[in-house]
This record gives sequence, C-alpha cells and structure tokens, in this order.
Amino acid sequence: MFSFDILSKIGYYIINLYRQNFFMTDIIFDKGRNLIYMKLKIMFLGGVGEIGKNMTVFEYGDEIVILDCGVSFPTSEMPGIDLVIPDMTYLKENKNKIKGILLTHGHEDHIGGVPFLVKELGKTTLYGTRLTLALVGNKLREHNVEEMVTYKEVGDRTTVKLGKNFSIEFIHVSHSVAGSLAVAITTPVGVVFHTGDFKIDYTPLHGEIMNLTRIAEIGKKGVMCLMSESTNVERNGYTMSESVVAESLDSLFTENATRRILITTFSSNVDRLQQMFEIAKRHKRKVALSGRSMINVVDTAQKAGYLTVDKDWVVDINKIANIPDHNLVIFTTGSQGEPMSALTRMASGEFNKVTIGKNDTIILSSSPIPGNERDIYRVINNLYKLGATVVYSAIDEVHVSGHACKEELKLIYTLIKPKFFIPVHGEYRHLSQHASLVEELGHKRGKIFIPEIGDQIELDGNKLIYKGKVPNGNILIDGLGVGDVGNSILKDRLALSEEGVIIVTAAVWAGKIVAQPQVITRGCFYAGDNTGGAVIDELKRLSTEALTSVMPKFEINAAKQAVIKQLRSYFKKNFQRFPMILPIIMVCDLDKTRI
Repeated sequence: MFSFDILSKIGYYIINLYRQNFFMTDIIFDKGRNLIYMKLKIMFLGGVGEIGKNMTVFEYGDEIVILDCGVSFPTSEMPGIDLVIPDMTYLKENKNKIKGILLTHGHEDHIGGVPFLVKELGKTTLYGTRLTLALVGNKLREHNVEEMVTYKEVGDRTTVKLGKNFSIEFIHVSHSVAGSLAVAITTPVGVVFHTGDFKIDYTPLHGEIMNLTRIAEIGKKGVMCLMSESTNVERNGYTMSESVVAESLDSLFTENATRRILITTFSSNVDRLQQMFEIAKRHKRKVALSGRSMINVVDTAQKAGYLTVDKDWVVDINKIANIPDHNLVIFTTGSQGEPMSALTRMASGEFNKVTIGKNDTIILSSSPIPGNERDIYRVINNLYKLGATVVYSAIDEVHVSGHACKEELKLIYTLIKPKFFIPVHGEYRHLSQHASLVEELGHKRGKIFIPEIGDQIELDGNKLIYKGKVPNGNILIDGLGVGDVGNSILKDRLALSEEGVIIVTAAVWAGKIVAQPQVITRGCFYAGDNTGGAVIDELKRLSTEALTSVMPKFEINAAKQAVIKQLRSYFKKNFQRFPMILPIIMVCDLDKTRI
C-alpha cells in the first residue's frame, strides 16, 4: 500500500497538471502544498455614488485587469481645481500584477484619467475601439506618455486573453459616442458582465444596433454577476433614438432658413456631429468649427473612419465674415457653459471671431450635466440679451440621452439573469433605485450589492462577500500638480474667496516692538473711506496689544497666535466674518533676523 505522504504527492502533481492544462487556476497551493481556493476581487475606485471618474478593478490571484479610468470635474467647493481623478494607490502598490486596461468608450469620465494612470504604472496596454484609442491617444500625447502605451484595437465579438485568469469578450452597444462597448469578463469563478454606458436604440444613425443577440447568448450560458449602469434609472420608458434629433435639427434648419445658425453639442458625440454635417450640406450651409476640443475630435474621428466630412463644405472660423448668414452654420464648444469655452465667450462678447446678434439662432443639442445648470442658463440668458434666439432641450427635441431608461435596464437584466447584481455608474440614489428595480423583477435582495467608493468585494461563484475598503478618494489636479492640493489648501482657498485676508506685519527686538504693526486687507471690508481707516487703526491697536501681551517671554509662534486670536475675536464681534489672518513678525537680533 502507498503511504499517505506518497498519495498526497501524487494528488498534488495530478491537480497541478490539470491547473496548467485546463484553466483550473482557482486551485493553488501554499508553500506547504495545502489547497487554496481563490476568489475574484472587485474594487470600485470611482463611478459609484457619483457621476464621473469611472474606474473598476478586477483581481484574481496575482493578476489585475482595470476597466476604464475617468475623470470628474470640480465642484464649487474646489476652487482652482482643473480635474478630479480616482485614488490610484492600490494600483501603484500592485502595478506588477496589471495585465491591461479595458476602455468601454471615449468619454472623459471613462478615459480622462488614463494619462495619469500611465505615469504611475509605466508600460501599459490599452484595449478599446479605434475611436476610443484615437481619443485617448490625443491625451497621452499631450502628457508626453504615448511611448509608454501599447494599443490593442478591439470591436464587437473580439475576445482577448489577459494572463492566465481573464478572458475578455467585447460587445457593441449603442451610446452617445461611436465605438462603445460592454465587456464579458470570464474568470475561473464565473462570468462578470459589465454593460458600460448604453442605451437600446433600434434606429441608430448608422445601422449599428446594439448586439442584443450576443448578450442573450452570454446570459443563457450563465452569468455570475451583472454590473449595469444606472444613470437614467429614474426615467420611465425608453430613451429616444438619435433619429429623433436628426428630424428636429432638420426642421430647425428649415425654420431658420434666413438666419445664421450655431450649434453646440458634446464634441465627443460623433454620431451627432455626423448628422449635423449631413444636415448642413443638405441645406447648403458651409460649416465652421469653433473650439479646440471640437476641432480635435472632428479631426480624430475622421482619421479613425468614424466621421465622413466633405472638406469643400468646411471653412476656417477666421474666414466667415464674407459668408452670408443663410449659408453658414457654426459648430462650437460650450454645451456645459464652461467658462473658457467658445460659446460662453461669444455670449459675454469676448470672442473676437464671432459676434452674436439678432439674426442668430443658437441650438444647444445637449443636456446639462448635474451641477452645470447654473452656468448653462447664465450663457442662455446672455445670448438672449444679445438678441439671439436660443433653442435647447427644455423647449425642443434637440438632444437625447445616451443612457438607458427603466425599460431598457429591465431588458438587459432579463437577458442576463445573473446570480448577483451590482448597480454602477450613478449617484447613490440611482444605485439604490436600480437595486429596487431588479428586486421587482425577482432578484433576491441578499444577492444585490450597492457599492461605494473604495469598496472591495470577493466572489467565488456562490457567495458575494464584502471585504472592506482599499485606499480611495479624490486626487485633485491643479495645473501641473497632481495630488498636492488637499483639504487644507481647499479650505484656505474657500476662506480667501468667502471671507478675505488680513496681513499683519511687525518687527520686534530685545522684547520691544521696533516696527509698529501694519495691516493690509483684501476682501474683508471696504477700506477706502474714513470708516475703513478707523477699522485699520483699530486692527493696528489690537495687534500691538496682542504682541505686548507675549513680550515678557517672547516666542514667535505664540505671538502669531495671540494676534490671530485678538483679530478673529474682533471680526466675529463686529462683522460676523471670519477672514484669514496672516501675521508676519520679524524678530531682529544682533546676528540675524527671523520671520
């Protein structure tokens, strides 16, 4: 008979042989040759509990696959910030495990953070459609990191193997940018289906209907987990087709036959741009492009083969002065009221290439991103003041969403019928409502997980286990600085913008004040009249009093705190204001001067 040790060794080598030849990588051994059953980890670094900076990480054993890497835009509580990206600490710490980055489509909230991720990871492989890779390539060149990236173009039904544990199938979906994809991620413990951003459009502009047939086939084979976008879960019914917008725009061109037309839309909405070019040509109008992102996207989409433009109908924005209004249409940036965009500057009279007047019709073929409403309506109001006619989604069908409404979300869930369901891409209320929606379809609440930023879960095919948090949060981009602006700096910026600043300068030597305090104020109160002068004198007096109180045992930090405390108390009592107070105290002695 064989001894137990010999049988154990035989079993070890048999199982190891199966591992290597039959994809059984969920069975591994520790150093003592004890069996270990692996689980799929999923980490949510962005795009849940918020709109923007989408980023999801899938990890199995010693291999990681990243899905999207987007940005979000700063809120009013982030003065001076340009962009917000996910915290990438976990990926930096595990960069040797990363097998590739999958990109679902070319919108900023899915690809905008890629250059920053590439800088952290070094050599990286990106998977996406031709247009998506072309759009992200522009960003990589701007950041001088394109040489660190390998591009792998994929399309509908393309399958790629990443490492030993991940097999990825890409499926075409309809969205507001061409080349959009869902992904089916096959792992040793089951299939995870991620919808990406999508809507179900039965009459798309170019006949590329979402591949529902393949999605149904994947669902029939069995899906462990469905991760589905939730942006429009609050809307009943179905999202309107892009063909509706084409009809509305064509009618507006007819109704405004004698007027100049300007149209703004998301520059990445290539299908919308294509129909705008076609309508302009049909109505015999030359097209001028305004705004850097509009020009870049049109050029990139043409080179990628997603946009067909008759160059004879395109004119330079600098050469439109002699073109009659009825023969011209301008495609411009500024759909979200961005302060430096072309349309915003036109509306404020600060754009020297285009002057808005009474014979202009401006069409906003877009909808406000949450938080941008005030900026957009400010632009609309300014355009009306200049005499223009403005058409926007609240008064005409000039825009349709690229995101699925309730009935479309139900259809995808029904086709997939997963064991586990995770709503993604939305604020917490969207995720919660999406969870309730699939629960109404018969999904057990215990097999639904509503994620938050930083959450880590494990799946083994039968169980979903919450495993706590990984490093997470917002990394703020300010100019060339990445992450060097934190909460303390933002707090200071907000204080400066809301309450102003007071600077107090003084000099002391040998326990005496040798240069009386001087006070400079900005944004606290009006100091240009007699009343203001009296306040300045009082601030000088209080500063002198504070410095005198610490003179017996002078210590510079204690002196600064005394001045701050004295002036803060004065402003609270007399103005109910809390300006930033900056004491600058020079300490003179025989050998040196300290500040």
